[in-house]
Amino acid sequence: MQKKIVMLVLASFVRISGQVGINTSSPKGALDIVSTTSGVIIPRMPNPATIAAPAAGMLAYDSTNKTIRYYDGTNWSTLMYSKQTKSNEGTVKINAGGSGGGTKPSWTDVPADTTKQVTYSLPCLYAPSPSTNWPENSTATDSKIYSGGKFIENAVMGQVHQWRVIVNYTKESNILSQDVKFILRNPSSGFRLEISGVIPSSKTSGILVYYFTTIADGVSLPPPLGTGSGYILEWVASDDISTLTIDSITRISFYKS
Repeated sequence: MQKKIVMLVLASFVRISGQVGINTSSPKGALDIVSTTSGVIIPRMPNPATIAAPAAGMLAYDSTNKTIRYYDGTNWSTLMYSKQTKSNEGTVKINAGGSGGGTKPSWTDVPADTTKQVTYSLPCLYAPSPSTNWPENSTATDSKIYSGGKFIENAVMGQVHQWRVIVNYTKESNILSQDVKFILRNPSSGFRLEISGVIPSSKTSGILVYYFTTIADGVSLPPPLGTGSGYILEWVASDDISTLTIDSITRISFYKS
C-alpha cells in the first residue's frame, strides 16, 4: 500500500510540472537528484553493445573496460574511462640511461654528413609523474618503449603515437646556418620519417625539438602482435657539430577504443 501511495504522488507531480525531483521540492530539470551522501548508479554490464535496439543517448557502464559508454544512434563510444585502471593511453619520458645519475646519449666533434644512432644503456631512467604516467601512476619498463637499440610503440594495433625528441647542441661560431636532421625508421618495413631542424648562423648553442608520428602495425610491433622490432632513431648534420646531447625522448600514446 505504501509503494502505491509513493507512486501516485510521484505520478501526480510529473503531470503537474513535467519535472521530477528527488530530495528536492523545486527540481531544475526533467530529473533533479539532490544528495550530499550518495551518487547515481547507471546500468552495469560487461558489454553494452549487446543491448537490443538501444536508443540514441543511452548510457551504460562497461564493467569489462571500466568505462562509461554512450550510444550516439549508430555506435557505442567511450564517454570516459576510470583513472584507476590501466588505460591504453599514456606518456613515457626517457631522461637518461644507466644507473645512478644516468647517462644521456651524447656526441662530440662530429664531422658533417656523419650519421649517428641514438641508443640508451639499460635500465632507462624515466621522468617522474606526471611527465611519465604509463602505466597509471607507476614507472615505465624498458620493454614498453625501448629494447635492443630500438624504440617501441605500445602494443595496441592501430594506435597513434607521437614521439618528441629534445636536443641540446653547440657548434663553432664560424659555421653558418646548418641543418640537423633526425630520422625515425623501421628497418623491417623501410618506413622512414625525416625532420630537419635549422641552427641559425647567429647561434652557437641552443635546443632543437623534433616531433614524429607513428601508427602501430604488424611490421612495427614485436611478436606476438606483429613481426617488427620497433624503430631506429638516427641524426645527421650538414656541417660539423661540436656537441650534441639527447636531453629527453617522450612517447605519447593516444587512446584507442
